[in-house]
Amino acid sequence: MAKQTQIAKIGELLVLVGAIVALIFGILMILLPGFSIVPWFLGSLGFLALRIIFGIVTVILALITLATAGAIKFKFKLEKNWIMYLLLGILLLIFGGDIGAVLVIIGAILMLF
Repeated sequence: MAKQTQIAKIGELLVLVGAIVALIFGILMILLPGFSIVPWFLGSLGFLALRIIFGIVTVILALITLATAGAIKFKFKLEKNWIMYLLLGILLLIFGGDIGAVLVIIGAILMLF
């Protein structure tokens, strides 16, 4: 395997931090009905059932991202490359990962270099 550049290492670190932040946001979405940092998230419109479902999906996607990065052992583990991290980041952004999802996307883009 080719030697990683410093930028790719920073990208992996951003992916890990973003997945942890998205996991925390997912847990807060389940526990606190009015919690949202980014205002465009659908769950902030007041649909409590949708909010809880999106929170559960966000937690699962964050755990899959952490497992793919090698931080935890989890049943669902994907191939470790920038495309998978970009896809997971976009899915986290759709389901309400907020700032954590943006960090995962930035980390995936940095892993290109």
